[in-house]
Amino acid sequence: MQKVVAVLGGGIGGLSACHHLSKSPNVSKIVLLERSGRCGGWLSSIRRDDGAVFEQGPRGVRPAGAVGRNTLNMVSELGLESEILPVTKDHVASKNRFLYVKGQLHKMPSGPGGVVRTIPPFSRPIIQSILKEILIRKGTEEDESVHAFVSRRLGSELANIAIDSLCRGVFAGDSRQLSVRSCFPPLYEAERSRGSVVLGMLMGSGESAEGPNCIPQYHLGHWKRLEMMRQYISNHNLPLTLTGASYDGVSVNDVIFSGRTAAEGLIGKT
Repeated sequence: MQKVVAVLGGGIGGLSACHHLSKSPNVSKIVLLERSGRCGGWLSSIRRDDGAVFEQGPRGVRPAGAVGRNTLNMVSELGLESEILPVTKDHVASKNRFLYVKGQLHKMPSGPGGVVRTIPPFSRPIIQSILKEILIRKGTEEDESVHAFVSRRLGSELANIAIDSLCRGVFAGDSRQLSVRSCFPPLYEAERSRGSVVLGMLMGSGESAEGPNCIPQYHLGHWKRLEMMRQYISNHNLPLTLTGASYDGVSVNDVIFSGRTAAEGLIGKT
């Protein structure tokens, strides 16, 4: 029997779900409900008269791992390959990243030399923090803030400068409030399985890690709330599944993959 499926929200997760649902012979109709006047969610661009483009949300994707390949496959299926603008490791944009600290712009290290030398705004070579991290004892908390996690393992300077900037850029949030378990599951799993973030990244963690006017932010306890929601859906046998940036990842790849997973949860693999 064919199904009629309603998708609530026309963000990239909802659109991904619609795409995968549309390929199934078991779906007769898809109804997409979006409260705003446009689709795309946090993906939004502004093009000025002089041709300059400003991204109001995510500005690119990293085509790495299973979720990255999934995104590229969907782009291919939609016939959008010709619109991809690749940024390689030797591209000028890859080599020029800056942090604004204490009134000054500081270029971030882009090669091995920048890791072994002291480069402002850091007071010592980053390699020192990396080597010391291997000797730090494994934490016992089931979750902690991103800032607390990085401070404990790599030092407060990296947490205050690099990680705090990263969290504000990716999540538009405060690293002292965001959950490391939900926002950076590979780091959490690396410490849990290997006792070290560095060792976990090198050897593998043993597991694959797939508010108003702001990008969704995963505060402490997010994973528990999400687990309870999915358990409730399962216990009551509801024909409902969750997808999008509010649940399992805010990166474009994660959200697109969650849309596919949601569709497959309802109608099987496409």
